[in-house]
Amino acid sequence: MPTPKFIVNSDYQTLLQTRLWHKCVDLVCSKLKITARVGEFMVDASANRCFCFTPLISHIADLPEQLMIACVSKNSSPITTATQKEFGDAIPHPLRNGVDMYELICKLCDRVDPWDLYNFLKEAKKLHLSGVHLPFWRDWRRSNPAKFLTPEILHALHKFFFDHVLKWVKEAMGHELNLQFWSQHKCVGVHHFTSGVSHVKKMTGREHRDIQRTIVPTMWGTVSPGFIHTVRAMIDFIYLAQNPVHTEASLKAMSTALSDFHDHKQTILDAEAQRGKSGAKDDFFIPKLELMQSFTRAIPHVGSLIQYSADVSECLLITHCKHPFEKTSWQKDFVQQITRILDREEGIHLFELYMLLASSPVSTSGHASNDPLVNVVFTEDDKVAGPEVDPALAWISHVNPDAQ
Repeated sequence: MPTPKFIVNSDYQTLLQTRLWHKCVDLVCSKLKITARVGEFMVDASANRCFCFTPLISHIADLPEQLMIACVSKNSSPITTATQKEFGDAIPHPLRNGVDMYELICKLCDRVDPWDLYNFLKEAKKLHLSGVHLPFWRDWRRSNPAKFLTPEILHALHKFFFDHVLKWVKEAMGHELNLQFWSQHKCVGVHHFTSGVSHVKKMTGREHRDIQRTIVPTMWGTVSPGFIHTVRAMIDFIYLAQNPVHTEASLKAMSTALSDFHDHKQTILDAEAQRGKSGAKDDFFIPKLELMQSFTRAIPHVGSLIQYSADVSECLLITHCKHPFEKTSWQKDFVQQITRILDREEGIHLFELYMLLASSPVSTSGHASNDPLVNVVFTEDDKVAGPEVDPALAWISHVNPDAQ
């Protein structure tokens, strides 16, 4: 996707970039839209020719990108009709309708020129719209942002836990929270926070999960039972949402856990654990808390949510952005530098692959001694199943090397 800088007021920079993003996706997905409308013959994995359609089923995105796709403002929900003051409600709000959304945008375009940025954006905010006048999903058959914006576990749950639930516990327990984590026994496979967790400002999704495993018993004896009950209900919801298979009973358990949280969330306000920049708050105007109401409605439509996690893309962010950034000069053009580094690494990889194939003789003898390609295969196999990865193989190699 292009990331241009427009020669306009900074107030309209994000709006124009968002419009350009929708236009690019519109062009890329144009043939998919045609296939979704008229169908196309395709060959499946069993070599059967099938007449297929391509509706937009799921788009994995975090909250800011969901707002961008749904074309709504920041104080609105991308999935439901709820606004900021309704984010903490215990009841689910009606889902948005893509057709109605686009009709609202068209009516706004009839009254105000979309390229009159000042007036158009001013009127769009009154309708809780972002100012995008041509969303890419407008002519995609049966597409509805409330349906294809799938709840995403990494950001909607684990990041919510770190940004809110863990902060509530920090406010309620103070330094005692660090003492509790210091005193925990070390366990293989679980991160041990030897310095506590209060000072940590950034964590990975894995560390979020490790804290969730022990946060409830950690609070015992230092906060009120009602506070523990509230946090436990939220942890229950987070775990239930990650089920690989769902039934009517599991969906009911998710709804019960979320309702249980809302029934007892007053204990968090009583402990003055919900705080903002100006001190204690008396509300739960949290967008991700409202998004949880749509989890049980999305699962029957798209299946288990664990398959739509952004863990893979976040891992690529580390390997393809953060690590190459360390090799740059940290100047303003670091994006171009990272792109150049990735291009060169890909070129080196392709050249090495070519040399490997070119130096590998065409033979069916099965001997790996003189075949570089086969040697690489054996080397990679040793890395995957080597003693440094598998503890069982390490023990066997130590006790009985011949048996390995």
